[in-house]
Amino acid sequence: MSTATEYRDLLVQFAPRPIQSAADYRRTVAQLERIMEPHPSAARSQLIEVLATLIERYESRDYPTPEGDPADVLKNLLDAKGVTAAGVAKATGISPATISNVLARRRCISKANALVLGKYFGVSATVFL
Repeated sequence: MSTATEYRDLLVQFAPRPIQSAADYRRTVAQLERIMEPHPSAARSQLIEVLATLIERYESRDYPTPEGDPADVLKNLLDAKGVTAAGVAKATGISPATISNVLARRRCISKANALVLGKYFGVSATVFL
């Protein structure tokens, strides 16, 4: 099967469309997860790129990454996720004192902790640096 034919078939099967709501977002993420594989064909790679672009556009429009200093970013993410600093400390293994000191602007976030926090919150570690 040619790449063009396979891609057309995938478009018919997945029917990607602009994401307008949280339900559309969840559907598109589920589609992306379903089509992901270690070594996708050229057609699958094209559809993965389309779905990822739709998701990225929705996220950047409806859930922009907060810009500011690392303490503000951390506070915003704590509020958005509805978790406490102590809960994040327990879940990530970062010292509660470290998180408290970052929030109080007495200390910066280390690169190692930025990676852990980025993974925990599902954001790029660079927002903490």
